Amino acid sequence: MANFRGFVFVVSILACSSFSALAAIEPYRDAQLIKSHSEAEIMVEVPLSKIRRAGSGWEPESVIRLKGDYFSSLYKINRNALLPDVYQHYRSQMLLDGRSIVFECASRSCGSSNAWANNFFGDYLLYGSDQSQFLLVVKSKQGVYQILYLNRRGAGDVMVRLDKVKTEEENGDGFEIVAQMDVEDIPRIRRFVRNLPPGQNVVGFVTSQREGALSAIESGDLLIASALAGLGDQLKTKVRFINLADFGRESLGVNQVSFVYVRP
Repeated sequence: MANFRGFVFVVSILACSSFSALAAIEPYRDAQLIKSHSEAEIMVEVPLSKIRRAGSGWEPESVIRLKGDYFSSLYKINRNALLPDVYQHYRSQMLLDGRSIVFECASRSCGSSNAWANNFFGDYLLYGSDQSQFLLVVKSKQGVYQILYLNRRGAGDVMVRLDKVKTEEENGDGFEIVAQMDVEDIPRIRRFVRNLPPGQNVVGFVTSQREGALSAIESGDLLIASALAGLGDQLKTKVRFINLADFGRESLGVNQVSFVYVRP
């Protein structure tokens, strides 16, 4: 019995810590907490763009993959609430203390609400019309990411999802990843490079793995050659690819390209 009580005490402490991580954001008036969830030291994808069909599924065009502590809460707000008011309530708080916007979209510019709800967040309760959705991703000076997604369901209730990722990655590498994607998804890479600000170049770190008789390094070389060919003569001048093979850290994934801005 003593061991069981000790276990309950530890679980209670962990739960309180999870809630306190999101407590800095005051819920909208009369918001009802539906559920919350926390996990430690897991891989999390932070969206950086609208969601699109990718192969047989759906995913954001660009993400950052992070390893760290993850906290998530889902709230329901009554149908009389005005969506813009709800969004501004959370947005204004998320931008306090020097936090910066990493990605923001509204309505159809976010892509399919069904895809966000069921494919990305894995929660059908978030599904509503494409026109009534909002998505905001912010980052603190300490490298903590917060993700807000809200939409109005068919029944009229407003659903608000708040995620927080506290990373434990070492920051001594001197660079910040601005986008990650499948290195074989050439159309997506082309769109990313084409939409870079004028004069901005990037470095793309490519990860790979052994494929049959090919070593990880040889596979990486082929992936880079294919990406360069797909970019064409004009766009490839904006990118320098570096082959990491299978020596990249876990957050870089496999057969992925991680882009970093080249500072002027």
